Amino acid sequence: MSELRTRKAARTRLALARALSTALVDHTFSEIRIKGICADAEVSEATFFNYFGRKQDLMAYLAHLWLLELGWHVQSAAASERGLAVIERLFLQVANTCERKPGVFRELLVWIARGGNLDPDINLAPVEKQLAFPDLEGIADTPVKGIDVWLLSHLEAAVSDAELPPNTHIPLMLTSLLTLMLGVPMTLLSHNPQRVAGSYRQQLALLWSGARAASVGS
Repeated sequence: MSELRTRKAARTRLALARALSTALVDHTFSEIRIKGICADAEVSEATFFNYFGRKQDLMAYLAHLWLLELGWHVQSAAASERGLAVIERLFLQVANTCERKPGVFRELLVWIARGGNLDPDINLAPVEKQLAFPDLEGIADTPVKGIDVWLLSHLEAAVSDAELPPNTHIPLMLTSLLTLMLGVPMTLLSHNPQRVAGSYRQQLALLWSGARAASVGS
């Protein structure tokens, strides 16, 4: 595909993703119709189906864009920090999404609950990444990874740097972090998304202190 065609395809896909994101402000995913998304994006329904086989595929694309942005923030933090500090920044970025776009994050929770696996058929070209987030320097080179991948690397760094005890059971800690990341928004998203960040801070502090206390007592 030529660069011009790649850029045109990226603009179309991004327009559809933004239309879905906007619709999720006032409607649930099940209430939104492809016809309405296309009208807001100013493309035909035929064009929609050139890029996405169904509405759920557009939601998966929107999830990939979110993971891309999340990964950029993790990598930016990792330029000067590692371990627990980066994990905490990752959680605060998730909280930022909850506060800015509660409707989008509600559907991201559903997507994650249904498996949340990266779709190999969704390939974000560098130009597409740059068009999606023009203010994020270096976004074109940021890989799209699952949350667990980012968490795992910095959990291992936290143990290596003695921020967490050497006998920390990393798979169990990873499960605890993912449960915390999803569980807090499930509790607060519908009525008070502004509290997600504060709750994350409190729960992470308890998790870290609990891991250290368990090590002392073992």
